[in-house]
Amino acid sequence: MPSLRSIRGRIKSVKNTRQITKAMEMVASAKMRKAQARVRDTRPYAEKIRELLGRLSAIEAHRPNIFFQQKPVKTIGIILVSTDRGLCGPINANVFKQVNRFMAERPGVAFEFVVVGKKGQDFVRRGGLKAVGSVTGVKDKGQIEEILPATQVAIEEYTKGQWDEVWVFYTEFVSTLSQKARSQQLLPILPETEPDGTKKPSPFLGEYLYEPGTAEILEVLIPRYFETLVFQRVMENFASEYSARMMAMRNATSNAKEVIYQMTLVYNKLRQAAITREISEIASGADAVQQG
Repeated sequence: MPSLRSIRGRIKSVKNTRQITKAMEMVASAKMRKAQARVRDTRPYAEKIRELLGRLSAIEAHRPNIFFQQKPVKTIGIILVSTDRGLCGPINANVFKQVNRFMAERPGVAFEFVVVGKKGQDFVRRGGLKAVGSVTGVKDKGQIEEILPATQVAIEEYTKGQWDEVWVFYTEFVSTLSQKARSQQLLPILPETEPDGTKKPSPFLGEYLYEPGTAEILEVLIPRYFETLVFQRVMENFASEYSARMMAMRNATSNAKEVIYQMTLVYNKLRQAAITREISEIASGADAVQQG
C-alpha cells in the first residue's frame, strides 16, 4: 500500500506535467493557426504551377525532354518530409508506413532518400536505407531557400540519370482533427489525368500563348515547379504537425486531470483510513485507562 507522502508526490508530479502539456497545447494552437493560413496561401500557386506543367507536358511529349519522358524504373528517389520533434501523434509513423508499403509494392526497384526532418533521418537510418541528402531545422515561417539543398540534390540525381522517378511523401493537412499521409510523383512530369487514369482533356490548351517559347519557359519553370511543390508540402506538414501536437497535448492534459482525480480519491481514502485508525487507537487507549 503506498504511503500518503508518496501519493502526494505523485499528484504533484502529474500536476506539473499537466501544466507543461497545457502550455504546449496553447503554443501548438497559436502556431497551428499561422501554419494553416500559410497552407491556404501557398496551395493555389502550387496547384496552378502543377496544372501549367501538366499542360506543357502534353505539348512537349513528342520532344526529347528528360523531365517529361517516362522510362523503365530502376531507381526511385524519395523526398521524405517529416518533423524535427516528436509529441505530435502518429503523423510521422503513418508516413513511414506508407513509404514501406510503397517500397514493398515495387520489388526489384532501388530506393534513395532525400530527407526533410530529423524523424525521417531516424527512419532511414533504422531501416538501413540510403540517404543522399538531408535538411533539418526548417522553420515554419522560413523561406523556400531553406529547402533548396534538398530539391537541388533531387534534381541533380534525376538529370544525371541516377533516379528514374522522384516522389514526395508528406502529411497533408485536411483539418484540425484530420491529417493524412500522402505521396505524389514529381518527376517525370505527367499530363493531368482523370480518376480512371485517362488523360484529362485540356479545352483551353490552344488559347495559351507561350513567349518566348515552351523550351525557354521550361528551363526556368521546371526548377521553380519542383521547389514550389516540395516547399508547399513542407508547409502542409507543419500545419499537420501543429494540429496533431495540439490534439495530443489536449488529450494528455485531459488524461492528467483524470489521473489526478483518481489519485486524489485514493489519497483521501487512505487519509480517512489513517484518521479512523488513529481515533480507534485513542479510543482503545482511553478504554484501557478507564478499565485500569
